[in-house]
Amino acid sequence: MKNPILHALRCCALLSFLFGFISYAQNPRSSASKQHSGNGKNSPKQVDIYVAGSCYNENTQKHTAVYWKNGQPVTLTDGQTDAEAVSMAISGNDVYVAGNSLGQALYWKNGQEIKLEKDERASNQAYSIIVKNGDVYVAGFYRYKSSDGWHDLARYWKNGHLVELPVGSNDFSYATSISSVDDDLYIIGSEKDPHKMLYWKNGQIQETITELKQVSGISQLQGNIYAIGATQSGQPGYWKNGRTESLSAIIGLATCVAVSGNDVYIAGVDDSNGNGYTLDGRGYIDEGDIGKCWKNGQLLANLKDTEYTIYKPLSMAVSGNDVYIVGYATDGHNIAPPKLMKNGQTIKLAKIEGSSWCETNFVISSEAGDNRISKQNKGSSENYNANVSKNTSVQKEPSNNLIAKLEAVNKFFAENKKKPGVITLPNGIQYEILKQGTGPKPTISDKVKIKGNSTLMVGSEITERIEVSNPIEVTINKLITCQEQGLLLMNVGSIYRIFSPDRFVNNKNPGTRSIFEIELLEIVK
Repeated sequence: MKNPILHALRCCALLSFLFGFISYAQNPRSSASKQHSGNGKNSPKQVDIYVAGSCYNENTQKHTAVYWKNGQPVTLTDGQTDAEAVSMAISGNDVYVAGNSLGQALYWKNGQEIKLEKDERASNQAYSIIVKNGDVYVAGFYRYKSSDGWHDLARYWKNGHLVELPVGSNDFSYATSISSVDDDLYIIGSEKDPHKMLYWKNGQIQETITELKQVSGISQLQGNIYAIGATQSGQPGYWKNGRTESLSAIIGLATCVAVSGNDVYIAGVDDSNGNGYTLDGRGYIDEGDIGKCWKNGQLLANLKDTEYTIYKPLSMAVSGNDVYIVGYATDGHNIAPPKLMKNGQTIKLAKIEGSSWCETNFVISSEAGDNRISKQNKGSSENYNANVSKNTSVQKEPSNNLIAKLEAVNKFFAENKKKPGVITLPNGIQYEILKQGTGPKPTISDKVKIKGNSTLMVGSEITERIEVSNPIEVTINKLITCQEQGLLLMNVGSIYRIFSPDRFVNNKNPGTRSIFEIELLEIVK
């Protein structure tokens, strides 16, 4: 199956023949907040917000595991033993909740309890749950006692059965986050002494996952890969399809991400008070700092209202223009249980009968469940119409392992910039002068006559190779970014080879790169 490529150019009539390049027309999926006209058949899908947590009864001094759907509580335990819900996953019409009860980690599927495997005298704890191809994965730790004391070891469970993880010689390690990207299973955790982040891919220990210095989570949302954490310089940041973006000018950590339509929301914290960070088994915490929410890389809000401050966000969900965040909280003097904020205001969820108060641990939207894509070329909610030039040669589709594709792209640009004659622009576009012309340079509003060829690569494989010898005329400001920037550097008579990452080709298929050879024939008057 051929990977669909979108080249959303500003002048489709002219540019559908540019180098014989493939032009695709996309019918984007509407966001949850978009309203449709008509008879209602195309009305937006209902997006449900789920929150996992517990309710406490002061009389019995017990917590009842609870989750809320759109603010309405659903009890998971009977309140006779202490229990909590810590994480959730939505798969179709099924609701999965991970939790803990008196040393027993478990999960519920539509209210039915499944215990996670352990020995009789051992205990375990769950932190994170996902559903992948019908299998249920839970990450946490396994606690047991030996002759030399207690040991906590990072572990995960598949459909309730224990799977070991390599942890070295450290006696205390934790698996706090589990996620699926294409066919790969990623687990993020830490060890206690000395504190160090741990990463596993398909059960094997990894030095790192992405170019971030520290990764607190990785997700595949709407076909794109997002990792959040800290940049190499220690600032809160995120990594999307091979590109790292900083969110703040001072040190900090991004801790959770959500996507709605074309908008990327990230929550985290930076060292606003200058006190630095302390460490615990779950990462960086400074109770004096104020959590942040960024939208498309710009600060949206501080996570503080008149009563509570979230100083470390734990999870987030977005529905339309509403942003929900759960995180560790303080009232300025005392530590409070994790709180839920909606658009910067603390939300008190409905209590179950007999309970005194409730606490929250996790929030997710039903849309996030729909956004999990097991493979890049499957399960997409977008429809594409291909208009392929007869000059196009399509080779066999490369591997669906998107991480491998992105790594291949990063390696290509890192090695290519070292080659003699290759010049790298500040935005990452590279070019090579094959022939230097002597004519005038065009301006961005000029119409030019050009010819050349293009090559599209996914990972390390060529998927498109187009040769065009007939010149075309086009206005520069109607071209895609990489072609526009290349032509503005050229004198008439020049031939340049331009190397472009996918983000400068308006390409919806991450892990690609495009190579253009453009000859500037004349400026059309």
